[in-house]
Amino acid sequence: MRVGMICLLGALIGLGASAPARAQYGGSRLEKWEFTPFVGYETSGSYPLSPTSTTVMANDVRINRAASFGTFIGYSLTSNSQFEFLWDRNLTSYSVQQTPRAPYMKAYDSSVDQYQFGGLYMFFGDEHKWRPYFAGGLGFTHEFNSNGNPTRLDFSYGIGGGVKYTLARHVSFRGDARYMPTYANSGLATYCDPFYGCYTAKVSQYQHRGNFLAGLAFHF
Repeated sequence: MRVGMICLLGALIGLGASAPARAQYGGSRLEKWEFTPFVGYETSGSYPLSPTSTTVMANDVRINRAASFGTFIGYSLTSNSQFEFLWDRNLTSYSVQQTPRAPYMKAYDSSVDQYQFGGLYMFFGDEHKWRPYFAGGLGFTHEFNSNGNPTRLDFSYGIGGGVKYTLARHVSFRGDARYMPTYANSGLATYCDPFYGCYTAKVSQYQHRGNFLAGLAFHF
């Protein structure tokens, strides 16, 4: 009986000692909200220009690379998955190419805001400091353009991933890279099929951009 009591007391002490260790990076706790301000870099993206898309007449138009900043707001569904909202802004400009193979020339300035709703899944449990993840989202891109060019609101999406590194209980470093295309316009393209021959079809054209960012994630 005495031996059993000693064993039981030892087990309780062991469980009590292990509780803080489990709670260090998660364990039984699940902090629901995550706020991540960030800075980054967004690449350029070009597409064929349709006559009705802008007041600038040209062969091709390009949104130029620029610094980006914004925030993620996340809500944890489980210890490995989150619903997430992304706001990303870059103050950039557009350049146009008047004829094929001609150099691009600046046409007008643009303030671009991207809003996306999606989620992420982390591959390791919250007992790990390094937590790589896969992420994606759907949303829209808003452009405010200068020089009389119309304001635009277009469909966009993002797909990519990154990593989080735990610095303290409520703070992590986050690095993220993702492909973020935005619908630009529609055009006609010719397709050839060995069974049906060649035909013309309407296709959607996108600005194909990449976004690379880093920030601090605050959990609460």
